[in-house]
Amino acid sequence: MSTRTRIAGVLVVVALVAAASGTGLAAVDTQQAQVQEQTQTQTQTQTQYCTYPSNGTYESFGVSNLSAPSGVEAGEPVTVSADITNPNDVPMIQCVEFRLEGDVVERTGWALNPNETETIEFDVNTTDLEDGTYIHGVETRDFGELATLTVGEQPEPEPEEPTATLRFDDQESDGTNVTVASANLSDGGYIAILDENGSVVGATDYLDSGPQENVTVSLLEPLNESANLTAQAHLDTNGNQTLDFLTSNGTEDGPYTMNDTPVTDDAVVTVSEEPTNGTDEPTATLQFDDQESDGSNVTVTSANLSDGGYIAILDENGSVVGATDYLDSGPQENVTVPLLEPLSENESVNLTAQAHLDTNDNQTLDFLTSNGTEDGPYTVNGTPVTDDAVVTIGEEPTTEEPTTTDEPETTTTDDDTETTTTDDDTETTTTDDDTETTTTDDDTETTTTDDDTETAPPTETPIHNETES
Repeated sequence: MSTRTRIAGVLVVVALVAAASGTGLAAVDTQQAQVQEQTQTQTQTQTQYCTYPSNGTYESFGVSNLSAPSGVEAGEPVTVSADITNPNDVPMIQCVEFRLEGDVVERTGWALNPNETETIEFDVNTTDLEDGTYIHGVETRDFGELATLTVGEQPEPEPEEPTATLRFDDQESDGTNVTVASANLSDGGYIAILDENGSVVGATDYLDSGPQENVTVSLLEPLNESANLTAQAHLDTNGNQTLDFLTSNGTEDGPYTMNDTPVTDDAVVTVSEEPTNGTDEPTATLQFDDQESDGSNVTVTSANLSDGGYIAILDENGSVVGATDYLDSGPQENVTVPLLEPLSENESVNLTAQAHLDTNDNQTLDFLTSNGTEDGPYTVNGTPVTDDAVVTIGEEPTTEEPTTTDEPETTTTDDDTETTTTDDDTETTTTDDDTETTTTDDDTETTTTDDDTETAPPTETPIHNETES
């Protein structure tokens, strides 16, 4: 059972109860008349005939929010709607009409609870209407709203103008990016950041249509100081989801406009600290002390390469004269660096240790073979990380022939042993029968027999004495 039918039924029941409780013939007649009126109203609703309530003290239903198309092709159906409100404190049915050029096209009874609002719709057939403009509307007893309807060939609708909104607030930044507080691009697109000269200094990737909040925009180059920047909304006119505004000289992906003016918003961006890259900048430290070397290698006292890499040694002309193998990341001490060619002895040279990245991750120093495009140096503020040292090359070590100064030379046979001693050596000869010893400033000769021992006094013969027989 519909709401309107239910309300009508309630009204009928209330009327019957009131009639049953009335006293006197006049009261019964009055209540019966009210019941008949309510029954008649329900019937009239179905037959498109409606009378206003007999009690004129009730306020008329109100009409608001009329909605209908402004034009249609002949024969095209039209739906007209409006909000109907019961301002009374009792349930009630009142008539609502749709009129065209003043004539009632459709009338219906509408039941509403106290202070209730509902939307009513009328379907209008335009088949028999000639081309032209008609006045139509929805009316109740005392109120109504009107509109015009044009019947005939309709012009092509103008395409909706794409719209965008931006909010770019003043902010602090580390200089690498900025944040657009909110954006709404009806057709999707991009947000570009412009400097005070109108040059693009940053842009988003493609953004979908609809509202966006806290959109981060990366800058092409970090800001070094505070700046006045402008956020500008851009279309994706060629549908490739790549901002081609610059590469096309402005013919593609132009800005959203309002009254032919680009949609923008300005902000003051304060750089709070030194800018840092989006990824951590690789860092390195080196300590290369003055030292002595044999010329074949040098020693770097300490090194710390955050991403690993190499240490190259450069001469005063900047040429690479030595390098390490790949070094792992982290601190290193006393790193030996072999030189490509030994340095000349008895000279001092100024050398430079330079820290290098492993940019292609192959753990082979390709700085020279790639003409500097691979495995470039670690840098700080664009300057290579280096340290200098004076390397002194000493005399090349020599190897002396061994002598018998400390060790005696001994020759032994079955029959004799001869020993001769000088400042440099001792020679001994021994036989089964005798031993003879002779001593000079430089040597001693001894001969011994079973019976006697003879020792010659020292002589002044310098060296190479002959043994007496």
